[in-house]
Amino acid sequence: MSNWEKALDILEALREREQAAEHGWALDTEFLLPQQQSVNTLDTHGLVELAGREDRAELSLSGRAATG
Repeated sequence: MSNWEKALDILEALREREQAAEHGWALDTEFLLPQQQSVNTLDTHGLVELAGREDRAELSLSGRAATG
């Protein structure tokens, strides 16, 4: 499998998890270590955006506000 095919597989997995998620983002706990490493590579190339600690806190608060 080529690197681009791997990248497309990971992007598809991210999209599926994002669509299934209640708040529209995929959690890193949903992936195995090799998938997480691939996501990190995609982040390096600007194809996905990883949320840092502050971003995750804001996403968490906005999710609670929307449901509360």
